Amino acid sequence: MARAFIARPTDRRRAHPGPLHVFTPHRLAASLDLVLAAIPQARREKSPGLCIALSGGLDSTVLLVALAQLANAGSLAARLRAIHVDHSLHPDSTQWSRACRELAASHGVDFDEVRVAVNLDAGQSPEAAARMARYAALAARLEPGEVLLTAHHADDQLETILLQWLRGGGLRSIAGMAPLGRFGAAAWHARPLLEFTRDELAAWADTQGLRWHEDPSNLDRRFDRNYLRLEVLPALRQRWPAVAATAARVADYARDALEAEAAWVADDLPRVLAGTAVELDALQTLPGPRQRAVLRAWLAGLGLPPASARNLAALLRDMTVAAGDRIPETRWPGAVVRRYRGRLHAEAAGTIAPNQGSWPTAGRETYAWSGGSGIALLPDVGAGLSRERLPARIDVRSRTGGEAFLPAGGAHHRPLRKWLQEHGVLPWRRENLPLLFAGDRLVAVADLGVAAEFAARSDEPSWRIAWSERGAVTEADVLSSKWPADPPIR
Repeated sequence: MARAFIARPTDRRRAHPGPLHVFTPHRLAASLDLVLAAIPQARREKSPGLCIALSGGLDSTVLLVALAQLANAGSLAARLRAIHVDHSLHPDSTQWSRACRELAASHGVDFDEVRVAVNLDAGQSPEAAARMARYAALAARLEPGEVLLTAHHADDQLETILLQWLRGGGLRSIAGMAPLGRFGAAAWHARPLLEFTRDELAAWADTQGLRWHEDPSNLDRRFDRNYLRLEVLPALRQRWPAVAATAARVADYARDALEAEAAWVADDLPRVLAGTAVELDALQTLPGPRQRAVLRAWLAGLGLPPASARNLAALLRDMTVAAGDRIPETRWPGAVVRRYRGRLHAEAAGTIAPNQGSWPTAGRETYAWSGGSGIALLPDVGAGLSRERLPARIDVRSRTGGEAFLPAGGAHHRPLRKWLQEHGVLPWRRENLPLLFAGDRLVAVADLGVAAEFAARSDEPSWRIAWSERGAVTEADVLSSKWPADPPIR
């Protein structure tokens, strides 16, 4: 196969040279070529660019210098540049940025710098908050088809696997960091140093006389990753010197298993989906592991937080043992799943109080209801509310119970409770529907129906009610929606 990124070295080695080994630029070239070969041919750019995430530490310094040497020797067929992200969290960050710029310039590598603001009040660790800000900044500056190169090495992989395992992660945590993945809308993220240890990178850096900076926060044992690196991993390496290589091999096995699982899900999920809901009977025809895999993929496609193994077990138990006339639900932080009429429905968890109040309809201003949703009146003819008979001011309220009205096209007054059931309104959406009132007379039920006395005639100028950002309100909404959700459920 022709290599699009790296010119062929004369001493081409095996794609995976076995255990972790001495670092050289040519071995980096072989590793990078293998990683990037996984990009589908149809998605490769004619002149792909490589962008190094340059922190100025040992790892990214080695990555930049080695690739620059390949480029200067004519062995790199791709355009090379570097980006440094200044998090502004350390008083020496400006000095580090300057050192990165000088390093790139001394090796003829184009350089860009971006300063980010890290939100330390978002309920995340400082490390996670900085990483989120850094990756968002990098994604915004990558070109279509460009490949972001980060200098994660074998010891980083080992730390990641152990951390995720200790936090109770599943197969995906054992798989660690992937050598290649999508990054943002149109770019890629590659980690070509995963088969080298930090000691091997440091040994090569010494032969080159390289200098780099060490972030003093890396010595703070309060952070889990630092504690592992400084306290736990030295003991593991003393007992099992090849522990990083072993972890890398296990990660490969886990990624193979995840690919197999993805293939099952690709076949199983369409069989159980009903719009954005899951048919429980169809789900139960699958073996247990495939049920859980389908549910994980279903939730991910809806943009909802993943469920732990315990949550999934509770979900499957609760949804199958509850009586047929009940609406069981399973919750975990950020998500709730309910069973209704034989289907599983998932949405974001949380209680959002509706904004009840008076609405001057004459001004045609959008009424803010709840959760970012709003109610507006759009001009129409014969659809919705009569412009002539709609009062200049109405009240917008939630249900209190006992409401009744004569719906347009109906022959008799109907209790609102019965009308909602007949129209397939999801039970958990019924209590917070925006109801429009003129005094004590019900004018309209959200955007679902209007009262006969306020309904426009077929040729009459009218106001059509539009409820924006409302999500799925009825079973018909759910069945007509597409999975995965775009935009995801909020």
